[in-house]
Amino acid sequence: MKLLQYIAAVSISLLAFTSCESDIEKTIYDVNKVTPATLTGLAKSYVLDKNKGSENALSLEWSKPDMTYQAAVTNLLQMDLNDKNFTKPVTLSASQDETSFSATVSDFNKQIMSLLKSYEKEYTEGETIELAFRVGSYISTATDTVYSETSTTVVTPYAGEAVYPMISVRGDYCGWDYNNSQFIYSANSDDNYSGMIYFDGKAQNGWKLCKEEDWAKGNWGANGEIGLEAEEATLINNGGDIKSYSLNSYLIEFNSTTGKLKMKGYKSWGVVGGYNGWGNTAPDIEMSYGNDSRGAFLITELNFPADNLTWKIRPEGKWENDKGPSETSFEGDVEDAGDGNFKVNKGAGTYEIKWYFNKVSQVLCVTKK
Repeated sequence: MKLLQYIAAVSISLLAFTSCESDIEKTIYDVNKVTPATLTGLAKSYVLDKNKGSENALSLEWSKPDMTYQAAVTNLLQMDLNDKNFTKPVTLSASQDETSFSATVSDFNKQIMSLLKSYEKEYTEGETIELAFRVGSYISTATDTVYSETSTTVVTPYAGEAVYPMISVRGDYCGWDYNNSQFIYSANSDDNYSGMIYFDGKAQNGWKLCKEEDWAKGNWGANGEIGLEAEEATLINNGGDIKSYSLNSYLIEFNSTTGKLKMKGYKSWGVVGGYNGWGNTAPDIEMSYGNDSRGAFLITELNFPADNLTWKIRPEGKWENDKGPSETSFEGDVEDAGDGNFKVNKGAGTYEIKWYFNKVSQVLCVTKK
């Protein structure tokens, strides 16, 4: 009887092993049997217009790959220079769910400038760039990535800013929302970050520096109390809210390794020029805060009796950190007056002056009304 029980137990074990082995065989991943994703929607050529930065430029879609069995698949949409064979690709999208991607003119241009920067390539205005796109799909980092066929296009971008490492300035002024926050940037891709932040008078309600949307992936705050309007301080990982500042805007410098913080604050920014005797006959026209898909900006309208009057932007009516053609790029109905100042170029009339300040390369946009 014992012998029969033993034989039965062994038989059941062998049967179970055979069953498990069969299941394993069914789920073995064979990269040679995979059907890659198919990428569609890429035009033969694109010409990017810097005056249409918020308009849609790029719309791509891809089919889900057939990995031969049910599994969660991550799809990467990659872009590279066509002659580089995806040596340093820019990843435009990485998702298990998304099967499409779109980008505005401004965002597409930034990605191209970032790609050129990674290869240390200078861009000449009007030059065409050949780009390659593909979709890579994988189940896990332990499996091979399978790629769609490569699609190519020719793009004429405009000289503009690249995408840089950045840290969000997150606080009450933006509802503590990472996606609505302004950023400081590392122009040299090192541990030094800087930028102008407009708190709109809410800095005293609290803010911190946050590397990513997930607080657990790196944030810096106060180490005890920081003196009121302190020009320098040292922040620590997972520190407290910073509530020592009360002005509207600050030029911020931060070292992510040492935690050293430098602050320079201003109550306001305005336009000064020949129209008000360079501040001698009337106050500067103050700018107000706004935000759109291109980023945070300061804006005002000004009536110019003639288009030969020169002007620039400055803080609090002071001649420090003032902004002329050499300090900020510009576009629209404006030009370099040749004396370190701006001038409008569409004759007398009312002009909208919009300054996108929260960028590595700040941009002034002027439009005649």
